[in-house]
Amino acid sequence: MDKFRLTHAAAQKYDSHSVPAMFAPLARATLDKMSLPEGAHIIDIACGTGALTREIAKRLLGDGRIVGADLNETMIDLARQRHPSDAHDAAYVASDVCELPFEDGSFDLAFCQQGLQFFPNKPAALAEIRRVLKAGGKLKLTCWSAVSPFNGALSEALADHVGEAASNKAKAPFSFRDADVITELFEEVGFVIEAHQKIVLERRFENLFEQIMALPVEKDLSDSGEAVTRAVVEDVAVRLEKYAVNNVFIVPQEAHLFEARV
Repeated sequence: MDKFRLTHAAAQKYDSHSVPAMFAPLARATLDKMSLPEGAHIIDIACGTGALTREIAKRLLGDGRIVGADLNETMIDLARQRHPSDAHDAAYVASDVCELPFEDGSFDLAFCQQGLQFFPNKPAALAEIRRVLKAGGKLKLTCWSAVSPFNGALSEALADHVGEAASNKAKAPFSFRDADVITELFEEVGFVIEAHQKIVLERRFENLFEQIMALPVEKDLSDSGEAVTRAVVEDVAVRLEKYAVNNVFIVPQEAHLFEARV
């Protein structure tokens, strides 16, 4: 699990770049497709720096309970700092998804935004989420459904200029995206799929260099030198040319939204 533990600097980069570009818009798009039961007890699994947890806190009515859980203490620290004072309270806990520190049947509703693909033991993770849900409780889960044009372009540019390992790293978030495989996994641990739909975001890239260097491939590029880094950024810009609008790249990114019941 250590490779998923982030330094404070990495968590800050994630919060500054990935959250506004992807995870906050995805959180809003996800919640726009449903209503939260008044007074619900809700857990947000793999909450990162709290983008979805905060959005839930803005919308939940009544005396419900909200918990954000993430493996990384660095993410949790930022989530606590970012939580708005004028929204519903939330508790943030650092926890492995396979060892959640809650009693059986503690929650009415669980969310997991873009975490499933990174769980080393996916059946155990889903079984643990199921354990902390009440009878009839529901899980709302998103994961990318296709390699985004941006990550595809970055992967190809890295393959040409840096190497296969860096190229594969650029596509890693999209490694688990087959809807049939995901459905089967849910059913194996006892969930019933109630709905499956797609969400399409428009991801904005106003500064390709900064946004690329905020990704895990930053070290590969830094190690390769300034000239190679510049070549990769320029290559990505060429490959994304059809998405350019007034010097900003507006790139679609597609996600699954699964809704499952215990």
